[in-house]
Amino acid sequence: MNTHTEAQLEVIRLVDRTLGSHNIRWWLFGGWALDALLGDVTRDHGDIEFWVERKDSVAVLDALMGAGAMPMDTQPIEESREYTIGDVWFSSAYFDRDLDDTYRLDGRWSDWSFPGGSFSEDTGELAGMRVPVMSAAGMLAMKQQYPTLRNGKPLREKDVRDIALLTVLAAGRRAR
Repeated sequence: MNTHTEAQLEVIRLVDRTLGSHNIRWWLFGGWALDALLGDVTRDHGDIEFWVERKDSVAVLDALMGAGAMPMDTQPIEESREYTIGDVWFSSAYFDRDLDDTYRLDGRWSDWSFPGGSFSEDTGELAGMRVPVMSAAGMLAMKQQYPTLRNGKPLREKDVRDIALLTVLAAGRRAR
């Protein structure tokens, strides 16, 4: 494991510890969440992404700043917030939960939709640490919808591989 990956894992630990100590729920998504569902670090990652409910966005900002994270003004604040600790970039994206367990996003990604249960009790494991993750079905929906969204882009090779793995995981089978 290279030093950047180790630094990213330390940031994930910090986020888990910090948000947990403030009773703020969060869900890892993207490449790190897929690795957590697989239980192994499978590749280098450019960043760390996690979801929080929009109602917690200010509390997340305050908690992470108190833990040493530097917020960046790189994203529309109704959508997400990017941070750095050292040379590690990470971000929190925001969703609203409706009473029927559906979810809404604001801003550029308001046409994205996630299945019920996307933000529940799912966890994965990274380097001996249990972390909350967006469900495999939720991440699969994100990946499959991305190229059709008004601000989406064509799938990359790694997205196609992720869709294949997430399809297996969402069906409740063990990925190889």
